Amino acid sequence: MLIKILKKIKDWVDPNYWAEKIGEESGLYDKARNSKSRKWVDSLEGWKWWTYQIVGGIIFVIIIEFLLNLVGMTMLPWR
Repeated sequence: MLIKILKKIKDWVDPNYWAEKIGEESGLYDKARNSKSRKWVDSLEGWKWWTYQIVGGIIFVIIIEFLLNLVGMTMLPWR
């Protein structure tokens, strides 16, 4: 009985629980699984996949760094 209560409390305060619940109930997970861009990324192999990962990661870091600089923060250790 006590274990069930503790598990329920854990679910209530866990953001992953709510994200999964909302994603599955709204159908957003299914929409993301069946998207054209997801199918394209899943079809990449070898050097194309590595290039996509590296270039995409670098662009993501640059955008986040720019946004953080707007609020006076940085994620780079030498700044």
